[in-house]
Amino acid sequence: MDELTKFGIGPDDEGQHPVSPDHEWWNESWFLDFFDADGTRAGHVRIGLHPNQDRCFFWAMLYEAGEWLVLEEPRLPLADVDRDALAYDKWGLRFRWDRTDPLRAGHLEVHGFGRVVSGPRAGLVLPFAISLDYETAGAAHSSGPADVPGHSAEGYTSNRFEQAVSVRGEVGIGTPRPFLGRGERDHSWGPRAWDMEWLFTVIGGDDFRLQWALVTIDGFGDIAVGYLHEDTTENVTAVDADIRFGDDDLTAPVGGRFSVTTATGATLSGVVETIAGMEIDITHTFSPPRATVYRRTLVRFTPDDGRAPAMGWIESNRFAR
Repeated sequence: MDELTKFGIGPDDEGQHPVSPDHEWWNESWFLDFFDADGTRAGHVRIGLHPNQDRCFFWAMLYEAGEWLVLEEPRLPLADVDRDALAYDKWGLRFRWDRTDPLRAGHLEVHGFGRVVSGPRAGLVLPFAISLDYETAGAAHSSGPADVPGHSAEGYTSNRFEQAVSVRGEVGIGTPRPFLGRGERDHSWGPRAWDMEWLFTVIGGDDFRLQWALVTIDGFGDIAVGYLHEDTTENVTAVDADIRFGDDDLTAPVGGRFSVTTATGATLSGVVETIAGMEIDITHTFSPPRATVYRRTLVRFTPDDGRAPAMGWIESNRFAR
């Protein structure tokens, strides 16, 4: 347990936290990313509770052999969500997130209908299913309580953690099939100001797990956070990212290279290339509503040190549009 909790996150943080009534954009959310070893199947699920808006954001994305299926339900009435169980079952959508062994293991179940948005079946509405068990592959990593404007609330805790996981179960568009892979889960709570730019990266290799983020907030410049897990989990203290963006091309939304340095001086660098990308709708998070370039991209990372290529995700939000 000492390794799991070394960054100040404890088992009780799996659950929900006290809500400040003074922040319209108070958010408590959980997400799970997953991908197989060769990058042919992957997915992203997010459950976000916004109690001061009486709504739940639910996103589910599945990628299989060239096809993306997407379901975006950012306006689910919060009264229809079992907040303790993180569960919903209404109007053809069912999801549940069981945190069966806090910080160690859990289970995510999703059943519903989504629209295929790329590939030969683009335009069709098809059933999909996700049934995944996950187990930790590293510490629950946190950079500490938020202390920047728009992300903290006096008298209330505001924090987040990311954790590398291994996943197994069944996923599929149409007929579920066995799935074995890696991934990342996140739990965050506190006020959320979406009006910022960020670049968030998760990579899962045979002998390392990596997560880093660059966040640009007015008045604070770029903030670099993250972890590298090899034998143990270490803080990432510096990120040098040379990422190219294709804002008008979802076949190649990102590319380039990056390098990270940890608190002990360990480094990891390499090249990233797109496997497939998809845009997510967050127009409703801005006042007045507007479009940004908010992407989730499945990527292949090839390390400079000769290790085998590894799969992962790059999430980016930019104001180019």
